[in-house]
Parts: sequence; C-alpha cells; structure tokens
Amino acid sequence: MLSEARMSEFLTAYPRTSISQGLRAFIQREEIELDHLSLMVKTKKDEIIQALLSEGFKTVRLENKKPNQIGCGLAKRLAKPWEMHVRLFDMQQGLIAIQAEVEISRKYIQHIRSVRAPVIYELEQILKKHQIEYKIWNAKVRDYITRVIDNHEIKLVAPSLPAISWKHMAGYVSALSLVYLAKFLGLF
Repeated sequence: MLSEARMSEFLTAYPRTSISQGLRAFIQREEIELDHLSLMVKTKKDEIIQALLSEGFKTVRLENKKPNQIGCGLAKRLAKPWEMHVRLFDMQQGLIAIQAEVEISRKYIQHIRSVRAPVIYELEQILKKHQIEYKIWNAKVRDYITRVIDNHEIKLVAPSLPAISWKHMAGYVSALSLVYLAKFLGLF
C-alpha cells in the first residue's frame, strides 16, 4: 500500500528566493500557480522541439492555447498518472519562452480537474543535456534571475480514486448504453 501512495505523488522544487538586478525576489507559495518563471532561449523553435521530441515528448492535439503560444504544446508521460506539458511562447526579438507544468495525464478523466504545478528544474535538465543556452526570466520583477537562493518543495498528490482512462470509460458507457437500448427494444 505504501508503494502505491508513492507512485501517486510527484515531488518537485520551484524557486522561492532568488537574486534579480542585485535584489532579492521572493515568490510566495500562493503565487506558484501564477507561473512567473520561464526559461528564455534564443534558439530556433525547431531545435527546441527536436530536443523535446528526442526526450519522449509528443505533440498535444487538444489543449487550451495561451496568448503568444507557438504551435501546439508537447507532453511526456511520467510515472502514472502524471505528465509534463511544455509550451513555447514567442517573446519577439528572437526570444522564445518555455514553460512547463506537471499535471494528471490527459489520458485520464481526472485531468480535467487535476492538481498542477509549474516546473523549472526538470526543463532545465533537458536544455542542459541538449546544450541549449537559457536564462530564467522572472515576469514578476521583469528581469532575469542570476541566482536561486532557496526553493519551495512541492508535492502533488493524485486523486484518491484510481486514474480512469477516457478509452475505458467510453467503452464501458457504450456497452452499458447498448444493454439499456436492447432492454428498451425488448430484445432481453
């Protein structure tokens, strides 16, 4: 039972205190969901997308697009039931902002009302691995972060009900509908 509980958690960190313009910037716990931080790159979008695809990300077809978003987002399944969703944004002057969040996979019904958290360090690792230069932009203070002092520890917990696949639910509903239709038509 304990191992099941661990599988349903996702642990990450998000910068709390950082240095920008020589001053301390602080992101409060309530502000994390506002996702003030982005990884800014001057690399071409195709190079970023290729790096993400090589890491197992796939194009997302159905998503809520955000203003200035470039194309479709990309998602990668993590440990069940989690996935990481990455979006690229056109910031003009050759800059691309990259933002990512971890959420319940869109494969499951629980995705609709799932807990989510922006992630920065997991995306940083991918960019470092592919030697893509970046800077962390803090939209709250409108400057780049030069140093992170400490982090918020974030623990996402999956819903207590097991993750229910859209495909399984559709099959179940279809089969049940056929049974009721057959009863209605007097075939049973």
